[in-house]
Amino acid sequence: MSIIIDTDPGIDDAIAILYALNHPEQDITALTTVAGNIGLSVTTRNAGRICALAQVDTPVHAGAAAPLGKEANPELGIHGTDGLGGVVFPEPLFPPASEDGVGAMAAILMAHPPQSVDLFCLGPLTNLALLLEQAPEAANRIRRVIAMGGAVDEPGNVGPKAEFNIAHDPHAAAAVFAAGLPFALIPLDATRKVRADQTYIKALRDTGAPAAIASAELINAYFAATNGAESRPLHDPCVPLLAQHPELFRLEDRKLSVDLETGALVAGEHTIKVAMGVNADGARAALLHGLSC
Repeated sequence: MSIIIDTDPGIDDAIAILYALNHPEQDITALTTVAGNIGLSVTTRNAGRICALAQVDTPVHAGAAAPLGKEANPELGIHGTDGLGGVVFPEPLFPPASEDGVGAMAAILMAHPPQSVDLFCLGPLTNLALLLEQAPEAANRIRRVIAMGGAVDEPGNVGPKAEFNIAHDPHAAAAVFAAGLPFALIPLDATRKVRADQTYIKALRDTGAPAAIASAELINAYFAATNGAESRPLHDPCVPLLAQHPELFRLEDRKLSVDLETGALVAGEHTIKVAMGVNADGARAALLHGLSC
């Protein structure tokens, strides 16, 4: 199964990408980038840096530089000006590919048999919304989309009910929800349960594996913004974990829409599969194994 990762790296994006690139059963065909946690030039460079650390030549395609219909609002306080919390990564081995992110998505989907390519969305859904608009035939060949975003019963992290990825581009999320694609959403209701402590960081370092060691440093940077014994939630790794270990997640059908003013998820007309629970211990164990294999 081929996979496109659409991303805005981002500390937790980087851990998710390292897991996916390192996992023998996840065939990452391309990374497409989007402005989100930080601007597009930095997210694109970071995607290349992550590939360099993983020692892969996976192509990186720069996608949308701004959300649809509103101003960008990056999250520098958590991820830092470099997007990776100051953790040292090598420079990209190759420049970004000449084809833009949406064009690359369309080309990959048309080159593969229908329903044989998955899309992992770790950031705002801008690129997918543009794909639906510009290349609907290609979009309809997606086997499934797994996206991190939203808050259902949990409070939001950029507003009372709004989560960053959805709120950064609510118009894109609304278009994706309405498209009827095979779609699974992992909201804060699940991701907030997946956190790491210093014992977990040590276990990652002790593996000696480059992806695990880098992830330990990234998680350690996540502690800088907390006062407790656990890191900030490991949101984005839940996406490749759900793909690889669906038994760890409790999926429910919810009828949802997106409030275009606030970016909050509200009761609506679109039936979405939503991860409302997770076996957090199992997720941490699977992440550790995948980063060290």
